[in-house]
Amino acid sequence: MADSQELADYYTNYYDKDHYLAFDYKNHILNHFERISTLNPAQIKSESRCLNKLVPDGRFLDIGCGLGLGLAYAQQLNCELYSTEFDTGALEFVKSNFPVETYQGDIWEAKYPDSFFDFIHISHVIEHVLDPKAYIEEMKRIVKPGGYIAIGTPNMSSNLYRFHRWAKMLNMNVPDVIDGLEHTFIFPKKLLRKICEEQELKIDDHYTHNLGETFSNLLRYKMPVSKKINRLIQNAFQVNQWTVCRK
Repeated sequence: MADSQELADYYTNYYDKDHYLAFDYKNHILNHFERISTLNPAQIKSESRCLNKLVPDGRFLDIGCGLGLGLAYAQQLNCELYSTEFDTGALEFVKSNFPVETYQGDIWEAKYPDSFFDFIHISHVIEHVLDPKAYIEEMKRIVKPGGYIAIGTPNMSSNLYRFHRWAKMLNMNVPDVIDGLEHTFIFPKKLLRKICEEQELKIDDHYTHNLGETFSNLLRYKMPVSKKINRLIQNAFQVNQWTVCRK
């Protein structure tokens, strides 16, 4: 398993790696920003179920914000924006698009005050950290009583992941869905819920979903046909999950 320095090094210039260049990811995100800027609050909550409990004008933290898709939704609700991220390039990107207070590094080092945020959004980050339980405990500390934490992560309970894992093991290979560096943990649905409940967080919503990939995007991606087929297959399964908890 990677240590904290290896993880920090890995996520430097993360969105300029070949995988994201193949998606033309930054332009893809900019197109999303433009579309989201036209949505009203009801449309946002219909489109992004994990944000159903996000109220206008609240204090919103996006942990591991990436290129800022969560921030785009929160800005439309006139929220006060905060974010953490390791990647310098990603932070420059979000600061050029949003009025956001950023912190470069991990949530521990940011030292946010107790009961500070109305809503914490953490999308596809918890599977990368070294101590998920402690991470959730820290999020509970900094969210207000009655505030919400929305955690998005891969769903190890998906039939696709189960098939992938068994196929690898039958061939005497370690399943590469958990590679010890990029993904340090992958959560079955019940386990993620249990960890949140152990922190005395009330589960408000817990659901699974597919990639949400479209044929038009697949045709546009600059990647081998085999990888496009892989994404198409993943799109048929509930490979991701969201847990929305209340303090």
